[in-house]
Amino acid sequence: MDRRTYDAYQQCDDPELGPKLRELVTINTVAANDERYARLPLLSNGCAFLADGLCSIQSRLGEAYLSNMCARYPRVMNRVDGVVQRSLDLSCPEAARMVLLDPEPMLFEDDNSAEDDSRGVDPPELRSGEANTPKPYGFYREIRGFVIGLLQYRAFPLWKRVAILASFCDELQRMGEAGQIAQAPKLVGGFQEAVGRDLFGPGLEKTQPHHARQLELAAECILARIKADFTAPRFLACYQELLEGIGWKPESAMGDIARRYGEASRQYYGPFLSGHEFMLEHYLVSYVFRTLFPLGAQQRDAGADRPVRDECFLLLAYYGVVQTLLIGAASFYKSEMGSGQAVRVIQSFVKAFEHSLTFPGQILEILQKAGFDTCIRLALLWRT
Repeated sequence: MDRRTYDAYQQCDDPELGPKLRELVTINTVAANDERYARLPLLSNGCAFLADGLCSIQSRLGEAYLSNMCARYPRVMNRVDGVVQRSLDLSCPEAARMVLLDPEPMLFEDDNSAEDDSRGVDPPELRSGEANTPKPYGFYREIRGFVIGLLQYRAFPLWKRVAILASFCDELQRMGEAGQIAQAPKLVGGFQEAVGRDLFGPGLEKTQPHHARQLELAAECILARIKADFTAPRFLACYQELLEGIGWKPESAMGDIARRYGEASRQYYGPFLSGHEFMLEHYLVSYVFRTLFPLGAQQRDAGADRPVRDECFLLLAYYGVVQTLLIGAASFYKSEMGSGQAVRVIQSFVKAFEHSLTFPGQILEILQKAGFDTCIRLALLWRT
C-alpha cells in the first residue's frame, strides 16, 4: 500500500472504517518505499474490508480512497522505451474469463489515445538502449516477437512449443555469459528457420513422460507456496481436487499415484486439451506480455535483474504446476471437465503464485536443489 493512502487512512473519520483502517493497516518494515509503504494482512477469507463480495472502502469512502494497487487492479502496466503497455492480471476472475475463453490467438493493439490510469506511479520499465548487461535489451522487440509467435504456432502441440522456447532461452543465457549478445538477431533467425522446417521434432519426439517426477516437483512447489503465506480457499480447493482425483493419500505408494495420474492424463486431460489447448497458450502469452519475458524490466536496484535462465525457469515451473492442477481437475471431474474448471484453476493459481513477492525465489531454490541446470531439461519434464 502506498504512503499517500496510508496517510489518508490514518486521518479517516468514518466511524466504522476509520478505527479498523488504523488498526489493520501497518507500516511495511521490509523493503519499504513510497509505493510499498504499508501493508494490509489478509485474513483466512481474504481482505478484511470485503463486504458481500464488494470493497467497503470504495463503497463508503469512494474510489479516491483506494490504494494505488487496488485502484489499478486488474490492469497491469509496463513501460517499454517510454510507451506504456497494458494488459490484465488473470487473478481477476472476469479478466481470466475474458482472456482464456477466446479460442482465437491473442492480439495486441496500439492505442495512443488511452487515458493515463497509472495514478502517478511509474510502472516497471524496459529500456532497449541499456548497455553493459548480459541481457540483449537492444533486441527486445525481435525476441518477444519470436517468443509470442512461437507460443501461438499451433502447427505444434503446446508442449513442443514450450520445449523450443526453453532451448531458445538456454541459448540466450549462454550468449550473455559469453558476451555475445550482439548475436541475438542471428539466434532468433536461426530458431525461426528451425521451427519452420521442424528441425527440433525428431529429438523432442523421443522424450517420454515421467509422471512420478512431474507430480513430485509440482507437489513440492504447491506445498511450499501453501506454507509460505496466506493461500485463498479457491486454490486450496483445486489442490484438494488433484489429491482426490488421483487418490493421493498419505499411505499411497508413489508408483500407484503416478499410474493413476498418467491414466487421468490420457483418459480425461488429453481429450479436454485437444479442444482447449488455446487456454494454456493464452496463459503463457499473457505471462510473457505481462512480465516482459524473457528479459524482464530493468530493476531500480543495481544487480537485481534475474538472469534469462531464471526468468524461463519461473515460466516453466508455473506452466508445470498449472498443467498438473488441470490434470487433477480432469481426474476429479472426468467427462464433465470443461472450460469453467480450467478458468478456475488458472485464475486461482495466478492469484496464489504470481502475487507472491517471495515465492519466485523459493521456486528457483527448489529447482536448483532438484538439479535442473538447463531450461530444456525442465521443459521436457512436463511432457504429458
